[in-house]
Amino acid sequence: MTMKKYSLTLFAIFVLFSSIKLFSHNLFGGNGINLRLENKRLEVYSGNKELTEITSINFNFTPPKSISILSTDDNKILLKVIYASTAKYQQAKGDLIDTIIITRTQDGLRFYSNPQWAENVTIILKDLDEHYFGVLENLYPDNVKSPDLRGKVIDVDVLGNSDQYHENYASVLSAFYMSNRGYASFFDTFAEGRYEFGINGTTELYHHTGKLDWYLFAGSNGDKILESYYSIIGHPKYIPIWACGPIIWRDEFKDKEQILSDVKKMTELKIPLTGLMLDRPYSNGADEWSKMDFNKRFSNPKEWISELNNSYGIQFMTWVGSLTFADKDFPGLLPGFKGYMDLTNPKAVKEFEERLTANQYSVNVRGHKMDRGDEEFPTTEFWYDKTPESEHRNKYVYLYSKVINKFLNDSFGKDEFNYARSAYQRCQPYLSAVWGGDSRSSWDGLASSMANAVRVGFMGFPSWGSDVGGYLGGRISEKLYARWLEFGSWSGMFETKLDNAGGKREDRPPWKYSKELQNIFRNACEQRMKLLPYIYSSLNTSYKNGVMMKPLSYEYPNDPKTYDIWNEYLFGNAFLVAPFYDSLNVRDVYLPKGKWYDYNDISKSYEGGRTIQVSLPLNKYPVFVKANSIYVTGNIYQGSNKIWESNYQKDLSIHVIPGRDGEKTLFSYVDLYDGKKGKEIFVEKGRRKISLQVDPVMIKSKLMIKSDIKPLQVKLNEKPVNYVWNKQAQTLVIDLHEREKEDVEILY
Repeated sequence: MTMKKYSLTLFAIFVLFSSIKLFSHNLFGGNGINLRLENKRLEVYSGNKELTEITSINFNFTPPKSISILSTDDNKILLKVIYASTAKYQQAKGDLIDTIIITRTQDGLRFYSNPQWAENVTIILKDLDEHYFGVLENLYPDNVKSPDLRGKVIDVDVLGNSDQYHENYASVLSAFYMSNRGYASFFDTFAEGRYEFGINGTTELYHHTGKLDWYLFAGSNGDKILESYYSIIGHPKYIPIWACGPIIWRDEFKDKEQILSDVKKMTELKIPLTGLMLDRPYSNGADEWSKMDFNKRFSNPKEWISELNNSYGIQFMTWVGSLTFADKDFPGLLPGFKGYMDLTNPKAVKEFEERLTANQYSVNVRGHKMDRGDEEFPTTEFWYDKTPESEHRNKYVYLYSKVINKFLNDSFGKDEFNYARSAYQRCQPYLSAVWGGDSRSSWDGLASSMANAVRVGFMGFPSWGSDVGGYLGGRISEKLYARWLEFGSWSGMFETKLDNAGGKREDRPPWKYSKELQNIFRNACEQRMKLLPYIYSSLNTSYKNGVMMKPLSYEYPNDPKTYDIWNEYLFGNAFLVAPFYDSLNVRDVYLPKGKWYDYNDISKSYEGGRTIQVSLPLNKYPVFVKANSIYVTGNIYQGSNKIWESNYQKDLSIHVIPGRDGEKTLFSYVDLYDGKKGKEIFVEKGRRKISLQVDPVMIKSKLMIKSDIKPLQVKLNEKPVNYVWNKQAQTLVIDLHEREKEDVEILY
């Protein structure tokens, strides 16, 4: 696709005084975002803060000749826009006339137009010295890890094996970005495009489509912005509890015996697991996949998958691809040597579902690793639904998520899981998680994966994970393994790869390493199991509480020190995680404004707005807890640990880190044992008291409150109760009743 240098013009050439008068007042007041015309610029405001200035909307690379208002009310503005005709689009009177409709959305505006004569749209914004985040996962165009895209030119086109992708196949893209000025831009299209950020005083958003469907959202942070975004594209997909736990896989399992052997050895080491994924090859047909069944090496799948489920408490998933390689015995294939399916062809989709249902879902395959949707497939051929060629790559990964979600949902309802390395906007309601591509098994592979995770967070994909240990490379050092395990356990999805890919295949399960590494592996998985209630609740309330791994500038857009940070993130709304990313045991950690506590020792606190240096041994990890936050831990689900934890009892610990006087916060707990209902946990810090309200929880629970001093009295539902205060740990413990709403008052 040839990109042109687009001309710059003012968006509005309003000649009528009445128009200027109309737009000189805030419109759509009360929804967080307003319009104003000042000096012929269409300015977008939130309150008194200017978010951005729209200087032009060009069709076919041509700016408007004039704009006038057709009508306006509290919810809609209609603009009549006249463009100069071209030789290709000549009309009777010589000009091209269009209507742009501006409507109010949740904390945002929608700009819509679909002129039949247009083939290209360019939106030109004035650069207000801002910083831009999102659009793509990969470190393209210059392999710099900073998420700040200011000064960059980005092609918005999914192409996983292009030379532009430096970390293999990390291929999440979106026509969505956030600005540090408190707004986000969302162009609702699958058409390929190019974005130029903050270059020569402007930002240009181009897509190869004649349809303008563009949103601006206002918000004080990423959570607020994404809440508006999800109101347009749909809530993110539900994540089952077992998919939040530790998952293992190999690039190539030899046979079913090796699968069971790996699980047995992990059990002997008392390393808990909740999931296992079988990668290709495992089927009959071309490339040991196209029949989508289990070959003789994995014969009688119902028997051994049942053993995984029932004996070990492990759910089983498989690799899938939307292609048949050399096997052409499949309806609705696109031309090409790899045999990609036309996912708009009902016959292809039906055959795909029938094979998976008969061969896999019937034996309780509960999820899929979705591969290959981002690689080369013929983009110039016609699709069944006549999708324009310019939309093929981006729309294909969306359709891939959508059809796999439907297949799984038809068989299992919500109790299923699918994850992919390629994704595009609008995948969120159909895709459980993203994994970060075929990363290198090296320190830079680990570091680049962290940078990829941060970028994905800006695009509104709630769950992300890497191949712990890396994908490409041989046996890795114990230190790299340990640090990657720690990073993985604090990621949205936690999957560990027990071998390497390419060249001489080498195993790297924990039993091939030292006792120290085995202990670190076990601790990472045990910690993950303890965090299940927090991760499960956070992921399944992402529609209002944002992504699991939040970039620092996503949460603190007014703090310039966060803009380049790629190696730290907030984990949910309570934790700041600062992974080790090299062979040193020391690193700098930037703590944003506020008060922070050491997760490993809650008695240690730090004032934010500064950088500290952290030095920790291999079995420790830099994690901090934010003041004025709530998180939950406990035993709410068993995987393979049910074998050795004979005295297992369900319990929940509600951890409260009070803020300053007058501060309050809320945590939404998703109760697995009460129909997955949301339960609210609220805390408010007063001058000499802490007040809490806890909705009824269906299992045994207790409050664990950070308290520097011993309270004078604790009341539960207005009655004094006993409590335990640990002076050294600075923690107050209060037992709660099961299945009762609790009002707690702590007096000092």
